[in-house]
Amino acid sequence: MACRMGRTNPSSNTRIRLFADSGGFCQNPGCNAPLFPDGSANHNHFAEMAHIFAANDGGPRSNGELSEEDRASYSNLILLCANCHTLIDKEPETYTNDLVTAWKREHIERLSGLFGLQVFKTRQELRGAIDPLLRENRAIHQAFGPDAEYQFNPEAPEAISWKSKVRVSLIPNSNRILLLLDANSALLDEDEKAIVEQFRMHINGLISRHLDGGGEINIRFPQKMNTIACEEGA
Repeated sequence: MACRMGRTNPSSNTRIRLFADSGGFCQNPGCNAPLFPDGSANHNHFAEMAHIFAANDGGPRSNGELSEEDRASYSNLILLCANCHTLIDKEPETYTNDLVTAWKREHIERLSGLFGLQVFKTRQELRGAIDPLLRENRAIHQAFGPDAEYQFNPEAPEAISWKSKVRVSLIPNSNRILLLLDANSALLDEDEKAIVEQFRMHINGLISRHLDGGGEINIRFPQKMNTIACEEGA
């Protein structure tokens, strides 16, 4: 992962947010290359954090008025494939800060549209939207999850498949679930909202470990997520 430069190094929370907002694809709308290809033998990815305004004075699209904290902030970063990162930094006159910022905004808006983030009228509708995603995640965990018999053999084919499935399916599904739940939080009771936050911490830990290479401690999946919005809330 590029752009870890001293005090302009983004925080763990910022990196997690960037991964989540990318949906697993380059945020250049003219590219949209998958950043986490399935089947990579070494679980490599092509995601690079790029600064919109340069991390250092004199760099591409530099702005000497920005503080180091501003340069490392979420608003000054975009997640790109390696090719697009190289391109925008070699041709900053063409790929201006306004253009790159628009890329990021357009990508997030397009993903929101693809995910169908409508506000539902009933809990039944909300449950119908998240249930297929939860069921797919459960199936992945049951088939390849770290609690299976292979857990003491990290070189087992199932372990390799698990790492791939987490990146390609489980994390994107979970981010979509969170977006749907956040958009329809008015349909949830207070206990369910607390469960959603536990689920969010669980997914942030997966992102940190499997995408960002961090060592964040991951909490276990909250089992009550499997029945969230199933019955009328308080």
